[in-house]
Order: sequence, then C-alpha cells, then structure tokens
Amino acid sequence: MLKTKKSPGFVRIGLFNLLVKTAVAPISFLFSFLVVRYLSSISIETFGVWQYIYVLITGYFTIPADLFSSITSRYSAEGKNVGGIIIINALAGSISSFAYFLLIPTFMHSAGYNQPIYFYTAILLIVLIYLNKISGSIAIGRSPRLTAISASGFQIVRLLSAIIMMFYLNLSINAIIFAYSLGYLVQIIFNLTLVNARLGIDFKVALSAVRKSIVFIMNYVQLMIEATLVWVVVFIVNSAIPVSYFESALIISNLVGWSQAATDGLILKLQESRDPKLIEIAIKFFFTTGGVFLLIIFVDGERLLYVLRPEYVSSIYALIVLSFSTFIRSAYNIFYRAIYMADESLAVESKGEFRGYTAKLTTRNVIISVMGVSSSLFLLYLFKNGNVYKISPILAVIISLALLVNSLGMFFSSYSISKRIYSFNFPVKEVIVSLVLSVISSLPFIGLSKVRAIEQLIIMLEMTSLALTLYIALSYIFNPYARDLLHSIFREIKNFKL
Repeated sequence: MLKTKKSPGFVRIGLFNLLVKTAVAPISFLFSFLVVRYLSSISIETFGVWQYIYVLITGYFTIPADLFSSITSRYSAEGKNVGGIIIINALAGSISSFAYFLLIPTFMHSAGYNQPIYFYTAILLIVLIYLNKISGSIAIGRSPRLTAISASGFQIVRLLSAIIMMFYLNLSINAIIFAYSLGYLVQIIFNLTLVNARLGIDFKVALSAVRKSIVFIMNYVQLMIEATLVWVVVFIVNSAIPVSYFESALIISNLVGWSQAATDGLILKLQESRDPKLIEIAIKFFFTTGGVFLLIIFVDGERLLYVLRPEYVSSIYALIVLSFSTFIRSAYNIFYRAIYMADESLAVESKGEFRGYTAKLTTRNVIISVMGVSSSLFLLYLFKNGNVYKISPILAVIISLALLVNSLGMFFSSYSISKRIYSFNFPVKEVIVSLVLSVISSLPFIGLSKVRAIEQLIIMLEMTSLALTLYIALSYIFNPYARDLLHSIFREIKNFKL
C-alpha cells in the first residue's frame, strides 16, 4: 500500500505549477519564435508542412495515447498498479506508427511536398508522445507538482537542442523533430523515475483501463474532427500556407493554455475528497489567475505575431478567437476532470461504463464538434478559388471560429453534468469580474509603441508588467477571492523559512 500522507492543498499545488510553468513560458515562446523564423526563412510552405505533419501526428496518430490518459490519472491517484497500462500503451504506439508509415505517400501528395525524409523521421515523435502522455498521466494523478518540473526540463532541453540542430547543423524540419524528441525523452525520465506511484504490472487494472478508455474515445473523435479542418484546408487550396497563418496564431494563443496549470492538483484532491467546494475553488482560482494570460494576448498579441513573421500580423483576429477558445477549453477541463473522477462506472471492478456520466459528456462533445466543424467547412469551401496569400488570414479565422464554438459547447455541457453530480455554486461574480478586469487592464496599453522590431521586446515586457500590475490592483479591489488569495500568498512569504 502507498502511504496515505495528506498531499499539499489544491491552491498550493496550483500556484506551484502555475509559477514554474509561467517561469519557463519565455523559453517556450523563444523556441516557437526560433522555429517559425527558421522554417519560414526557408519558405512559408516549409513552416506550413511542419505544422501539417505535427497536426497529423497529434490530431490522429497519438489519439490512443490520449485515450488512456484520463483513466490512468484516476487509477494512479487511487494507488493502483499502472505499469501494465504503460506496456499496452507502448503496443498501441507501435501500431499507430506503422499505420502512419503506410499513409505517408498519401500525406505527401495532399501537401504537394516531395521531401519524404521529414515525414518518415516524424515516426520518432509518435513513439515518444505515447510514452510521454502515459507517464504524464501517472504523474498528474499522484504527484501533480512533478508535471511542472518535468515540463520545465522538456522546455529547456528542447530549446537548447533546437538551437544546435537548426543553426549549426541546419537540419530543416528534422531539427524540430529531433528537438521535440530529446525534450520528450527528458520529460519521460523525470515522470517515471520521480513519481510517487505504483508502477507494478497488474494486467487486471491494465485491461480494465483498456475497456474503460473506450468511453473516452468519443472525446478524441472530437479532436480528430477538429484536426480535419487543417488537412481539408490544405486539400481545398492545395497549399499549406493557410496552415502557417493559423498555426502562428495558435502558437501565441497557447500562452493562454498555461493557465490550466492552476488546476493540476484537482485529480489528486478529488480522490481524497468529493467536496463540492473544491470545484468552486478551482473555478475561482482558474479565472482569477487565467485573466493574466488573456491580458498578455490583448497587450502583446499583435506584436508577438510580428516578431514571428511580419506577414503573420494579419492573423490577429484568428489569435483573439483562438485565445478565448483555449481559455474556455482550459476551464472546461475543471468540469471534465470532476466528472470522470466521480463516475462510479469507471472503477476497475464496475461495469456499465457506457451509461455513465463521462460517456454522456464525450458523446455530446462529438455532436457539438460535428456541428461547429461542418459549418466551418462550408465557409472554407467558398474561398477555394481565391488567391492563397490573400485568403489565408480569413481561412485561419474560420478554423478558429469552429474551435471556439466547440469550446463553448463543451464548457456548458460539462458544467451541467458536473453540477448534477456535485451541486456546487458557480462563482459568477469572480468569473465575470476577472474577465472584465483583464480587458480593462489591457486597454491603456493596446496600440502603444508600434515599433515591433525584435530589439523592442523589452518595451512589450514593460507594458505587460504595467498592465499586470493594474490587473492585480483592480482584482484586489473588486474580486474578493483575489483579495483573499493575495493575503494568503503574502502570509506564506512572510512565514517562509529555509
């Protein structure tokens, strides 16, 4: 039996992960910036092809790895032996890699890009993503703070190796593939060697995880449907250039996704207690801290796009839409985790998982996704004969709107189900105040300093710092939860001892 020592509080875990991941966020952006500049300097199409490959891998061929993630986190939190799940996950990765290998000629033809070496090298990513997904799921269920530490190792190693392979070895797309691979390898080692979890092999648990994971397949069918937008755009216009505009906005909007680190401790804490107050606290904490990341997009989004490549400034509207979509989807994960942690049909010994709460949610998500993507596909088809350079920013917005519609549907659907399970109070005041203050705090700084040269990044940092200070001050005045949170942080700092 694992020791039942009480884990750190939810907010403590969230603050630790949020601060650590935020601290390395500049490294993540620097990596993305260098990749975009490096590949785009070869050609815009080269960057688009890399994103095309990456979307294929993460949106299709690593789906089975995601299927095991949620149930593995739950079993890890419950102290079950999860080593058998790792073995089955590795087998699934091998099968996916082989399927991708067989389809490479088709993918090359769709992209109109005749450089097979990059498509074949990407098989390495599939294998490592499988291992990284499962190791991360184990860690977040049992040692959530470890995920922030391992993610930091990933960011540092990925950046350093990318610099060497891009600018010294000049490996083109392979430089990014190898950099990701080394980063994933470090993250996997961290997660599996330092995690406080049972890694013994229990095939009863493993086979149960396989059976229960089928419940989650609908959730990832949704992601596959959304990923379809990318390759359909490539097919319609016979070019990967629109993907470059969309992905440039996606890269910047991923900054908002870092806010999800605030809720990393939710799985572990819900395993210890099904207290509805945990959900309420998670919502307050997420929106209060997440407003900071929206603020960064409002203040610096256009300039960050320019730094990636001047042409990408026209993706600003796609960036705004994607940022809201990412934020809402991160909030959705609070309810999603709460639902599958309380779903009795997902227990190892139970049956009837297809009639449980999680199955209902994931089925709804697919229906929502089909509606959002279908409407966007119709709009995309209307632009098929346009000049690819002129319509690319428009196509990027259309893809982004589909994701936003889906995110909103997922949020409200998951909220209604989790509300029935936990009967918590939704903190409307804190949510609205945080969003409004995020916009208000950014307004004085939007449009200032139109100099967008790389040397002026320091100006962006100064404006963001001022906007952040204003946000914190206004939150202290108008957001009671933020005020209590700041008091708690100051007390911790005051009482801190080495």
